[in-house]
Amino acid sequence: MTTNTARNHWLGVLLLAGIALVHFLGIPDKLGETPYMGWMYILLVAGCAAAGAWLLSNQARAGYLLGLVISLGAIVFYVLTRTTGLPKATGDIGNWAEPAGIISLLLEAAFVVIAFGQLRRLAAPGNPVLDSRAADMQR
Repeated sequence: MTTNTARNHWLGVLLLAGIALVHFLGIPDKLGETPYMGWMYILLVAGCAAAGAWLLSNQARAGYLLGLVISLGAIVFYVLTRTTGLPKATGDIGNWAEPAGIISLLLEAAFVVIAFGQLRRLAAPGNPVLDSRAADMQR
């Protein structure tokens, strides 16, 4: 990976790190309140780490796709916990102003925007990564 290519992905890595940090800090409370949600937080943190590692490798597309799934999933679950609630997790219904939730939503939304842009760029004709993969497949 060239330095310029790696530099293009640092924003995505930083956003994923922020998303992971917000959820990591909430793990002890969630494990105590609603254990299945605590485990979902743990999986989210691990997924962010994997996506970030892929962004820094030659698998940036996989990193953006995984990060996109994680971010969109987190946004959907945030909305569900604030509207209908989840099984054994109705305490946050209507709690839209929680600072950690707002920060997380902003980071996740920013990652979604960045990921769509980067995935579009990575899929563009003439992309050296795609061109080299196509050449490898023809051999």
